[in-house]
Amino acid sequence: MQKQNILIVDDSPVNIKILGATLMDDYEIMVTTSGLEALDIVGSENRPDLILLDIMMPEMDGYEVCRRLKSDPLTEHIPVIFITARSEEKEQTKGFELGAVDYITKPFSPAIVKARVTTHLDLKLHQDRLSKTNNLLKQQLKKQEISIDMSKKLLNLINGLSPRYIELSSGLMIFVDAILIPCHAEGGDHYFIRCVEPDSDHKDGKTVISLKDQSGHEVGCVLRSIMTDMIHRALLDKFGSLPIESAVSMLNDEICRSDMLNREDFFTSINAEIDHETLMLRYVSAGHPPFLLIRSKSVIPLPETGQAGENVPIAIQEGIEFAAGSFQLIPGDKLIFYTDGLTEMPIKNKKDMITIDGLAQIVLDIIDRHEGGYDLSVSEIMQSLLSEIARISMERVSPEDACNRAVNTSSDDITLVCLEIEPLEQYSQHIWYPWNDKDISKLVNNLCKQIEKEWSTQGFDMSRQRLPLVLEEAVLNAWKHGNKKDPEKSITVRWRMGNDFYMEVIDEGEGFDYENQPDPTVHENIAKPSGKGVFIIRHYSTFAKWKDNGRHLMIFLRKNMNSGEEKRIRKIEKMVRLWGMPNRLYWQAGREN
Repeated sequence: MQKQNILIVDDSPVNIKILGATLMDDYEIMVTTSGLEALDIVGSENRPDLILLDIMMPEMDGYEVCRRLKSDPLTEHIPVIFITARSEEKEQTKGFELGAVDYITKPFSPAIVKARVTTHLDLKLHQDRLSKTNNLLKQQLKKQEISIDMSKKLLNLINGLSPRYIELSSGLMIFVDAILIPCHAEGGDHYFIRCVEPDSDHKDGKTVISLKDQSGHEVGCVLRSIMTDMIHRALLDKFGSLPIESAVSMLNDEICRSDMLNREDFFTSINAEIDHETLMLRYVSAGHPPFLLIRSKSVIPLPETGQAGENVPIAIQEGIEFAAGSFQLIPGDKLIFYTDGLTEMPIKNKKDMITIDGLAQIVLDIIDRHEGGYDLSVSEIMQSLLSEIARISMERVSPEDACNRAVNTSSDDITLVCLEIEPLEQYSQHIWYPWNDKDISKLVNNLCKQIEKEWSTQGFDMSRQRLPLVLEEAVLNAWKHGNKKDPEKSITVRWRMGNDFYMEVIDEGEGFDYENQPDPTVHENIAKPSGKGVFIIRHYSTFAKWKDNGRHLMIFLRKNMNSGEEKRIRKIEKMVRLWGMPNRLYWQAGREN
């Protein structure tokens, strides 16, 4: 990516030298000692992404420069950080009133300078993306040629991909999965899941879940979905530390004031947050069906009738103070959120709907019928619940049919979002001290056979090529780049079965730079030996993450691959064959299959 551009405006050459040296490795730097010249630079085609602006300068001070920048529509969105001496701190209010986003005090701390600059450039990127999305939407509205496909792309751009794994600091993880099947090309259901940074009330941060059910279908409701989630996410960006009931109240007020919804266009919503440190769940239901909390063999609908957390739908009236309910989660708890298309599915053919108690009983029956010798994961429960209700309703509802297409013959959108608090410390483990790569192949081969037996008893359906390839590359990397082939240093391999297959590979070396490995798919790197292992691990895994300076690798493999993941792996296999991959286990597994 092209480096972002920073303009430093300061009449002191010493200050320019210090700031330039601090930032030049990561950014393109422009400098000037004059406020007037700064305005000329900003008015040129090479407009900066951020300005570091001294306050006290001859001819024109920083306040006047900032005032002129903010009065020009072409430059008003460029973030300005004032450079100030400590004796000038009393003037900070004036700077903020003029539109500055921050202050950096002299003498400069390089770490603080980098942190402040990075924060505000990241915010600008996010604001630019929202602005671009908004402009695209306005252009499409103007042409009156809005397509379903374009609308879906815009909504995906706003919400991004939901995380599947959210690691907590206490040896726990939040697993996330979802099924969304509109009854038309696109419907009124939409959701997002977002991690919010730590604050004074949430020391390890929190996860926010929002599931909304707009009235109507096709283009109109998708546009309302886009605007609703744009507003909601903007509020989270600016007021992420607010209690969830305050955030939903603000969302309701902003939507009512926007006039983007007609009187009949209110929508239901369930919003929840999980504190990463305490596992306290707080939730606000806005006219939405209760979600399900599954603990062992009990199912609890929340909010319970007449209890805190029940509220009217959103966009009915401005000024409503929404109330929240709460529940203390523990490891192993499972949550299933859904829209009313699930419980109303039997209406078309059976002239009936499923009550909340009836829904809870179906989940209990699914759990009781299970005889696999292990606890059903929340993902399995969610999929079984959808299949059972579709059977009862005499409908065909599935995320994928034989042609990898979503099928929904019912009269409403079907959306389920599930979460589970998984304990990462419940694992099996081997500790190895390998001598050479042949020793590693043998150890990996034996372990893969052991794991495959466990898979067969717990319903895992994965290619036998995938595990040996990923595991052998992970252990080889730990042995070569981590332990430097030292046979006295250990390699620890841990694994556990949950909603997905989870594996860790930990070495005792000094770490390695896993982020800056050469891209082996680029022509000039195809013949090079480095980078291939990291590439294979990243792309053959559902998700891979290095920690502890590269000494600790976490790998996740989806229990049942979907069509998108299968396509991705087939595409990568062509590249692996092009390399003439010398992995014996890989080709052996291929022949056996």
